[in-house]
Amino acid sequence: MPEAATVALDTRVRRFLAGLTPDADSVDAHAVGARFADPFLLADETGARPVSRAAFLAALPRRERLFADAGLGPAALAEITCHRLDDRYVLVRTDWDAPRVDGGAPVRLASSYLLHDDGERFRVVLYLNHQGLPGA
Repeated sequence: MPEAATVALDTRVRRFLAGLTPDADSVDAHAVGARFADPFLLADETGARPVSRAAFLAALPRRERLFADAGLGPAALAEITCHRLDDRYVLVRTDWDAPRVDGGAPVRLASSYLLHDDGERFRVVLYLNHQGLPGA
């Protein structure tokens, strides 16, 4: 892929991922949910399963509580690597830093996304959590 196309893809993906991380003061769960296919595939250490958008939206408050119970604040995107697989799909590997509320080094969390690209917008069709939260 030419360098200009790689930069343009990286910029689009970063904008898309920014929409997955609403700030703590104004969570728009439906805007986050609209970025996911319905259903999408969720994978973690227990396996993979289809998840409806409604179930995903219902789980967002629980996820926030899990972070709080683990002593972590909202995660911020630290690094991304994008690989265009073909005209319609992009594989994105991400690293997120979740600050410890009591201080100390942030916790690094990794996840990957398979994005469907219709030419105008992305949608998550696969969301892979590479590890669980510490203490969760």
